[in-house]
Amino acid sequence: MSGGTITSDFAMLTAQLLEILRAHEGMRVFSPRNEAGEVTEHILLPKASLKLLDAAEEYQKTGDFKKVVSTVEKMDDYDMMISGRVLQEILVQAGLAEAHHRLRTFKNSVSSEVQGVTNTEDSSVVSFIGTFEKLVQKGIKPADIREAIIQQKIELVLTAHPTEAQRRSALKKHEQMLQQMKVHDAKDQLTPGQLAGLYDKIKAIQWSCWRTNTVRRTRPTPEGEARNGMLVIEETVWKAVPEHYRRLDRCLTRIGASPLPFDASILKMSSWMGGDRDGNPNVTWEVTKKVVTLLRWRVVELYYREVDELLYELSMSGGISQEMMDEVAAVSSMWTAPHRPGSKVCRPDERSGVHWNFHTGVAEDEPYRRLLMAVRRRCYRTKVSMEAQYLGKPNDPDFEKEAFNSTEELARPFEIMYASLVENGDEIMANGRLLDLIRRVRTFGLCMACLDVRQESDRHAEVMDTLTSFLDLGKFSNWTEKERCDFLIKEIQSKRPLLPAEMEMSEMVREILSTYQIIATLPSESLGAYVISMTRTTSDILTVCLLQKLRGVKKFMRVAPLFETREDLINAPKVMDAVLSVPWYRNHIQGKQEVMLGYSDSVKDAGKFASTWELHRAMENLLEVGKKHCVDITFFHGRGGSIGRGGGPPHHIMLAQPAGSLQNGHLRLTVQGEMIGRNFPSPEVAERSLEQYSTAVLEHTLAPPPLPKAEFRAAMQELADISAKHYQDTVFKSEGDIFVRFFHTFTPTSELGQMNIGSRPAKRRNYGGIDTLRAIPWIFAWTQTRLLLPVWLGNGVALQKFIDHGKLPLLQQMYKEWPFFSSMLDLIDVELGKASPVITEHYESKTVSDDDLKKLGATLRDGLQQTITNILKVKRSSELLSSEPNLKTAIDMRRPFLDATHAIQAEVLSRLRHSQGEVPNELRDAMIISIQGIAAGMQNTG
Repeated sequence: MSGGTITSDFAMLTAQLLEILRAHEGMRVFSPRNEAGEVTEHILLPKASLKLLDAAEEYQKTGDFKKVVSTVEKMDDYDMMISGRVLQEILVQAGLAEAHHRLRTFKNSVSSEVQGVTNTEDSSVVSFIGTFEKLVQKGIKPADIREAIIQQKIELVLTAHPTEAQRRSALKKHEQMLQQMKVHDAKDQLTPGQLAGLYDKIKAIQWSCWRTNTVRRTRPTPEGEARNGMLVIEETVWKAVPEHYRRLDRCLTRIGASPLPFDASILKMSSWMGGDRDGNPNVTWEVTKKVVTLLRWRVVELYYREVDELLYELSMSGGISQEMMDEVAAVSSMWTAPHRPGSKVCRPDERSGVHWNFHTGVAEDEPYRRLLMAVRRRCYRTKVSMEAQYLGKPNDPDFEKEAFNSTEELARPFEIMYASLVENGDEIMANGRLLDLIRRVRTFGLCMACLDVRQESDRHAEVMDTLTSFLDLGKFSNWTEKERCDFLIKEIQSKRPLLPAEMEMSEMVREILSTYQIIATLPSESLGAYVISMTRTTSDILTVCLLQKLRGVKKFMRVAPLFETREDLINAPKVMDAVLSVPWYRNHIQGKQEVMLGYSDSVKDAGKFASTWELHRAMENLLEVGKKHCVDITFFHGRGGSIGRGGGPPHHIMLAQPAGSLQNGHLRLTVQGEMIGRNFPSPEVAERSLEQYSTAVLEHTLAPPPLPKAEFRAAMQELADISAKHYQDTVFKSEGDIFVRFFHTFTPTSELGQMNIGSRPAKRRNYGGIDTLRAIPWIFAWTQTRLLLPVWLGNGVALQKFIDHGKLPLLQQMYKEWPFFSSMLDLIDVELGKASPVITEHYESKTVSDDDLKKLGATLRDGLQQTITNILKVKRSSELLSSEPNLKTAIDMRRPFLDATHAIQAEVLSRLRHSQGEVPNELRDAMIISIQGIAAGMQNTG
């Protein structure tokens, strides 16, 4: 594969972008008429924007930020808005160059067989080949590696968290750009004309992005978010899954193991989009029903297309298996048209829809085509039935009768064909498109992505309060925990109806009960877990079981309690021990329990050290509870994109988990917000992402991290306690709420709400302070100002206390010998490498005027520096990111343009807060564009 570097790619993309932008300098354009009939004249690229680029380039050479600031301060609102767009597009080019370079580095590494021998710890190049060879060198048999892969169940849950600052229309164009960059890697083989044509295509995509408004004018709907998630799955994951399995097969063969079974099922997609109603009143029972139906409709359409292709491929006549004969005979009755010897069979009738291919039937001696015609017909009728359900129209009984209702039902004919082809010597045909389709069916089922439902525990309590009060039993929430549990268990097992039809209820209670009612009507296969956020008691879990029973759910959704805050994580083992001690519940779950762990809220609640440690301890203790009750615990990890919300490379984050926490290779985790676009921008990158998850799980399963020394555990507990106290004293207990004032003054938190980047409000409640603010906008705000406070506050103080007591050698030993500790510090190192005291101080100069707030700002910057100094001491390193040279290059490459974007945002904040009367649209848009640009430059939002 051709060479090239991230910097050369970035230089090429930036040069093409600036060439086409400069060609339009000063050009005047007219906007369409607005509602008042007015036409507005605009300059496409003001001279001020080019001056700012010149200042940014000079800043890169000299480090003098003042000229950048002075250039921005002289701009009018429109010039700032356009300059922000220019910088945003440059930062997007940097992100594309980095994404492409990661994939190229990986491919080069595998091709040269360096991976797995000299660089297996680098998450950018870890692959199946290297991981398998590394495990074999440790004495693990190839057959055991294969079996561990077969047992894997990796489930990625896409969520609509409002952290994707880029619009979907832009993301699609970025996917096109990545395809062009692959062509550019082979530029030495292109003719001059082809190279010129390639650059024209690149500039066309860039110009299209530039001319596309990045500001969302309306907030997306929950169904719109679900459609976006569906597009990601269809355009990238759908294409990546077959190659993921084929790559596994090739690598297993290389180490002497057999390929995976044709019906292996190790991947699964799920979603919260349209099911997550926690704090989001826009997600209703109607939305959930429509989203489930929409997903089923779309995936059947995809299967229909694949079957159409197979009709061309599987044209074989001759011998077939007995099972295949029986299946062909069984579907023959579907065709009512009279048959004459020698004529075509399976002829579609007027109720079979319009088909482009094989619309007159197939030959009688083509058994595979005959069976595929039956499958195609059923796919069509399933699709029509789903359309009717979505539109609220009555289903055609004949169509409904033939519609597919389960994955097994859909997979059966394909797997029968596969076995027949193998049995009759046609393995090469069996292992082509047909095998790919079987693996897609086993991955996406009949729902494309299973839909989780999430609701807050307090909402369920409102329903129970309404019910028990109506029945004159008192208020449910006022009962003792024992009284609540006794009542719930009794009613769950009772055969009498409990819910009176005449019960008066609030709209909220009616909506919650309607949600359970719609769950009862949806296919259980289309639903995943019922997640209870803010789970604190055993009754929180049992309440959901009773509500499912009351609304007629025959096959209960599995209940996944979500433990989020530090206190809840500490109490989680007690809660689960109590609920698993209930005989009915233990019998109901059949030895399997899912527990969701919240990374975002625990960091927001207590800081990074305490959060990481309490999550680790919670997993250890929950595993012990599971062993006590003979129950397998599957952890569902609610990780975000940023390190402050549990994000990071899979191999790093797996090291923070205790041995045994991936029982049988089962991993369930969220892919949130901007990480969806980052992990799945193209089929190739999607393949790479799936490979990273799979290798991380495999290594953790077969070669788990060692248990820490007792001395290490005690030290980590002390570090967590010290850091948590300092964090909470600073954030939640500051004198006169000075910290709250600083947060709202210093950060663009109020402006974030204008971005329309998610259907969910920024707060669970319409009142309260930082404690009610969601973790996402909390971390988003600190990311925008480059202080990145949640990931380091308290850590530097805790480390300093150890160093002052002569325990630096202990910390250094922990870093060297304990993967958990080294992983935690390495991830914090990465985040600190993105922080900037210079930018932070500039924000203060623009937003903070009170002396007490200025003093707090200086104290926080000192704390940031203290953390950097102490992290480097423990790691025995001279600078941040010393072990991540590629990442350091990527950050340095962006820095001048990113810092210039911060200069714009700080100036916009200053003008917004000093504005009198109505704020100009250009200023509001400049704010939103700067937020998007910083998100692109930082490579995460929240």
